[in-house]
Amino acid sequence: MTKTHQLLPIARSQFVLILAFDGVTLTDIAGPSDVFQIASEYLPWARPATYRIVVASVHGGRVRTSCGIAIATEPLDSIDISSVDTLLVPGGGPPSDPPLPEGLIEWLRLFGGRARRVCAICTGAFIVAEAGLADGKRMTSHWKANPVLATRYPAARIEDSPIFVRDGTIWSCAGFSAGIDLALSLLEDDWGYNAAIEVARLVVVFLKRPGDQPQQSQSLAVQYAGDADFGKLHAWMLCNLSSDLSVEALARRSGMSTRTFARRYVEKVGRTPAKTVELFRVEAAARRICETDASLKQIARDCGFGDEQQLRRSYIRRFGSLPSQCVREGLD
Repeated sequence: MTKTHQLLPIARSQFVLILAFDGVTLTDIAGPSDVFQIASEYLPWARPATYRIVVASVHGGRVRTSCGIAIATEPLDSIDISSVDTLLVPGGGPPSDPPLPEGLIEWLRLFGGRARRVCAICTGAFIVAEAGLADGKRMTSHWKANPVLATRYPAARIEDSPIFVRDGTIWSCAGFSAGIDLALSLLEDDWGYNAAIEVARLVVVFLKRPGDQPQQSQSLAVQYAGDADFGKLHAWMLCNLSSDLSVEALARRSGMSTRTFARRYVEKVGRTPAKTVELFRVEAAARRICETDASLKQIARDCGFGDEQQLRRSYIRRFGSLPSQCVREGLD
C-alpha cells in the first residue's frame, strides 16, 4: 500500500488505532474510545502520557456504521504503523456471517503484527483470524459467533464462555458492552487496577468484570426464561435481596397460593424459587466481593444470607472457589 498521505506521528505508548469499515458496529468503536478518552482526561497522574485515538479505514473519509450513523476516518496509508501501540479490530454484521472487508484484512495481514497488542472486539475476531494473526491463539467472540468462528478457523483455539481472552499479544472479547470490559482491562494492563476501577466508576459501569466471567449472566438467563409476570417479580427480587424471599412471601407477592406459585414457577423458569433466590444473592455478593472493600459479614447481610458461612457455601457451589480468592485477584 503506497504512502501518499502525511504520516501521523504519535507517541508509541499512547497510540490506539481503531479500524473501521462499512457496516462496523458503532458500539465496538465508541465504547473503548470513551474508556481511553476518559482515562486521558480524568487521570491527571497519567499525563502527559495520555491516550490518543485514531479511527482509520482503508480509504479514509466517511464510513457508515451498522446503525446508519456515519463516522469520519483517516486513511490507513496515512498511519505510521511503527508508532501504533494498541490496534482495535471491531466487528459488524450478524454473528453467523460477519463482514470480512478484503482491503482491511490485507492491511492487517501486512502490518497487524507490528502493534504491541491486537484486540478483536466481537466479530472482529473473524477479521483477525482471516488475517492469520490468531493461529495457535486462544480467542473468543460473541457467544452466537463462537461455533462458526471455531469451524472456519480451526488453527485458532476458540473459547465459548469468557467475556474476554488474552493470549500473548492477541486480545479478544464478546460483543457490545464487552468492548468496554476489554478496554478497562487494557487500561489496567497499562496503569494498574485502581486506574481501571476509577475509570469504570466514571463511565458508570456497574461492575468491572473479570475476563473469565461467563458472557451470559445466570441472573439474566433466569429473567429471560420466565414469563412477563415472573420477570417483574425477578426485577423486584434483585432490588430486595435482603428481604424475605421465601416461597410463601413470593407467592403472596404474586397473588397465588404457595402450592400454585411453586408449581407454575418451576414450569416457567425451570428451577425452584429457592434456587433462583440463591443464584441472585450469590451473583450480587460476588460483585460486591470483587469490587468493594466491604467485609464478608456486611456483604452476607446486605445480600440476604443468614451468615458468612452460608455465603461461602453458596459461593463455592456457584463459582467453585472461595470468596477470598476473588478478593486477592482483584487487588493483585
